[in-house]
Amino acid sequence: MKWIFLMVIGLFSTGIYAQQNQGKNMTNQEIVIKFLSGFNDPSKIQESLALLAEDYKFKNPMVELNSKVEFIALAQEIGSVLTGLNILSTAQNGEWVATFYEFKSSIPGLESNMASEWFRVEDGMIQESRLIYDASKWRKIYEEMNK
Repeated sequence: MKWIFLMVIGLFSTGIYAQQNQGKNMTNQEIVIKFLSGFNDPSKIQESLALLAEDYKFKNPMVELNSKVEFIALAQEIGSVLTGLNILSTAQNGEWVATFYEFKSSIPGLESNMASEWFRVEDGMIQESRLIYDASKWRKIYEEMNK
């Protein structure tokens, strides 16, 4: 019984260590690519979200969020209409990673959207990002979500 208990604790602590350090062996650019890639595969979204710091800051043309919890709530709402994300280009300069991508939605008239997002990564964790895209038609979608 003692051995089983020690094995369970060992496996549990190894899993926690691996999750906490998953971004430590990747470049900042690889971390961002892994984060964005999770939005194409629901089975990998938890791995993506694990790359965000608890005090992650997110800003786009319509919202400014100050925690991972707030971002997850927004991602769940937007996730119901997003159908994919295609990374076109990335570039890294120190702790900043710039991306250029196309995100797709199921909303008529908004099926294809071009965006640039800038990520700040420290110690293997995404600390903040700023998403830039033409939000003129998306404002109506956000207004309906907030009703």
